[in-house]
Amino acid sequence: MDDMRNTAICFVFYLLFFSCSPDRTVQISGRMENGDSIVSIWAEDSIYNFPVDENRFFSGKVKMTRSGYATLLHNSLNLYLSPGEDLEIYMDALNFSGSLYFRGSLGGMNNYLKEQEVAVFFDKRDYELGEKEFVGKMKRLISEKMQLLEAKNFDPAFTRLERERICYSIADRMLYYPFYRQMTLQEEYVPGPDLTDFLSSFSLNNDELFGSKDYRSFLLNYVWFQRVDWNDNRRMSSFDGVLNYVLATVTNPAIKDFLLMEIVYRSIWENNGLDGADYLLSVFRRECSDRKKVAYMEEIIGQWERIVPGKPAPDFELADRQGRKIVLKDFSGSYLYVMVWATWCMPCKSEFSYLGWLQRKYNGRNIRFLTVAIDAPEHKAKWREFMDGHPCAGVHAFADSENNFNKNYMIISVPRFIFIAPDGTIIDSNAPRPSGQILQYFEALNI
Repeated sequence: MDDMRNTAICFVFYLLFFSCSPDRTVQISGRMENGDSIVSIWAEDSIYNFPVDENRFFSGKVKMTRSGYATLLHNSLNLYLSPGEDLEIYMDALNFSGSLYFRGSLGGMNNYLKEQEVAVFFDKRDYELGEKEFVGKMKRLISEKMQLLEAKNFDPAFTRLERERICYSIADRMLYYPFYRQMTLQEEYVPGPDLTDFLSSFSLNNDELFGSKDYRSFLLNYVWFQRVDWNDNRRMSSFDGVLNYVLATVTNPAIKDFLLMEIVYRSIWENNGLDGADYLLSVFRRECSDRKKVAYMEEIIGQWERIVPGKPAPDFELADRQGRKIVLKDFSGSYLYVMVWATWCMPCKSEFSYLGWLQRKYNGRNIRFLTVAIDAPEHKAKWREFMDGHPCAGVHAFADSENNFNKNYMIISVPRFIFIAPDGTIIDSNAPRPSGQILQYFEALNI
């Protein structure tokens, strides 16, 4: 009898334990019309993809350890999710802001967030105000938005977080004030204490708000704000300095990992490669505790390492205006200067006159010139039309999104210039423009 009694007690305990264990998921469902085949949500540093069925419905669960913000990746919209609750999302991709609405236990709070997203509450003319007046107006704006929030009488946990999100969202806009005054108004403006004291009052370690895109945007813009030497004509300090600032001020591991990765990625993006990034990479590998982020960056670094000076230039197969095939071997034995551009890029088009001058200067020398337009297939006619109206020596090719040229040469921005040696090795995968210092390269090689 005692054994039976003990078994019964254990069974009751088992039922009580599992029936009381908290639900750490949020039920997501809804309908996406005229859109992609997948609906994606970023939550707690993970991405959840929900396939859309033949009737345009989707459903699934998102894991949440606590209530907080997430991001609907379609149009990068703030969401509020809470474990054990449900959210229904309905949208038409052809009229996203006009059609989007939410239902379910989290519907009211997310409809409010959507209204805040589309509301026009910030006038860029405010940037023309004096600093003290500008900061005062932003503080009043925060107060007004908080009064509106309090009138909604939402759940206290959401209201507390939303009060903080409002502050960060407006502080993020305020970070553009110095740039606007110097760049647009052409003023010799240096941020004063009214602005800097207010901005410095915001924490860079607010773990609860990390899911909000407004907070992540503030983090990034604030560290770039610290990169500028406002007293020296907006001189930008090195990325190394920004990274050291983050190490000195950010203690939250998840936020620090996020900023470290963004700094390294931004450095690579701005420099079109790994040049000057040795310190950044060594610190990132040592300090980043998120193995997924490290693996992601190592993959990107590995792709760039394939086109550093001295490496064999990746082969390519392109087509010229007559449809004839062009491959790297066609230029073997000669230096090759490649201009990568696009029909929509005005800075690219302005380089053609300099490129023409360069070709004429080096006519008959051991160097050849290739232009590669990277564009959507439907823009091929525009490419032909532009080239017909701007005759230029050299070989001219077109590469659409299905061509591996962009991926192999890591084309992330245009214009981009690539310099290849006669033996087919990379001299510089981010060479100077024709309007820049390319002549120094050519003269140093006695071309």
